[in-house]
Amino acid sequence: MNAQKVARAPVGLDVAGKALWHAVAEAFDFEDPREKHALRMACELADDVARLRSELAGSPLVTVGSTGQPVESPLLGAIRNGVALQAKLLGSIGIDASDQARSHAGRLLVSQRWAS
Repeated sequence: MNAQKVARAPVGLDVAGKALWHAVAEAFDFEDPREKHALRMACELADDVARLRSELAGSPLVTVGSTGQPVESPLLGAIRNGVALQAKLLGSIGIDASDQARSHAGRLLVSQRWAS
């Protein structure tokens, strides 16, 4: 087990935000308040994106635009923007938010946890 005490997730985070907080806080020790703030904002975005995806699950991907043309759901753009901002925030504290990096970090965390 990791001897380092993991910082408690901030109040107000939902499931996705807490999961991101714990995944990052278990792997890294953030003492700089700016880094903790960036991580909190990334976690709040994780919750926002999760809610948007949930909303999108019950909605069509293509809707009707103002002149009757087919357009993508505005939720898709909001999700893309949230994910991009989250990647910037995580990048600002030295965490690569790409799927490959998350998968690699997850494998490292699991191997560290079970090696102890």
